[in-house]
Amino acid sequence: MKKAILVAMALAAIAVPAWAATPQEIWKAEIAEGNFGWSKAPHALLKIQDAAYLGEGEAASLIGTRGKPESWHWTKGDKGALVARYAHGHASVTKDGKTFDQTAIARGIAVDKDVEIAGAATQVGAGVMGIRIMVFNQQAKAAKDFTGVDFFPYDPAYRVRAKFTPDPKRTARVFRTSRGTDKEFFHAGDATFTLQGKTVRLPFYADGQQKIEDMSAFFTDGLTGLQTYGAGRYVDAEKFGAFPPKTITIDFNFAYNPNCARSPFFTCPVATDTIALAVKAGERDPHMKH
Repeated sequence: MKKAILVAMALAAIAVPAWAATPQEIWKAEIAEGNFGWSKAPHALLKIQDAAYLGEGEAASLIGTRGKPESWHWTKGDKGALVARYAHGHASVTKDGKTFDQTAIARGIAVDKDVEIAGAATQVGAGVMGIRIMVFNQQAKAAKDFTGVDFFPYDPAYRVRAKFTPDPKRTARVFRTSRGTDKEFFHAGDATFTLQGKTVRLPFYADGQQKIEDMSAFFTDGLTGLQTYGAGRYVDAEKFGAFPPKTITIDFNFAYNPNCARSPFFTCPVATDTIALAVKAGERDPHMKH
């Protein structure tokens, strides 16, 4: 689920090196990977200057002034020279009389010097699929000014082994997002573990009800809004083998902010599950000096 949330196209150009062996080494490598994905990659998240969210039957036109990368933005309707559409479950872009399919959109389509659009499927409502098409400006000030993600120092005490109790119904749950829309995930089950001497039960969610290969928890804790992001953080459980696992490893040192912590162009689920402890591990609030 993490790759889908973080926009895989921004991170695909860099991988965790083979030498990374210990959890802390992998953590360091993933922080470097994240910094690249936020600011240096061609589709870096901080290079996004606008986004169009299109559901069934909707269209948007890209307008701007050639030679002025910062001017390009989306407007509703299909009256421009470049038009994006979503119809019958598929996206397309028409530019100068040529039509591009969803595969081409995922790769990226050049618009102007230093400007490109690229997009991927996303929920535009609870369980309703559409597409999000971003406008990337290679000269974006936010990307140039970016100094890196800010994490607490790695602490092995926040790497825990948890008993996993699956939800046999894979119950659908709707989360409100940062843009005021809804997204649907499926309750995969609950992890129960000991942290700071206390028993914690934390729900985990999956994108679908079948073939669950990874899960995420959306949580707040005693530091939320004080040292960590006010809408909560996410932590993933991966590589647990066949679902449902009897136990999973949760490493809160890898807990990360939703993309909306830095970019207004994402729809991020707002966390509602709470850990009644101060989880002094993972990513800090990017809006605070630490």
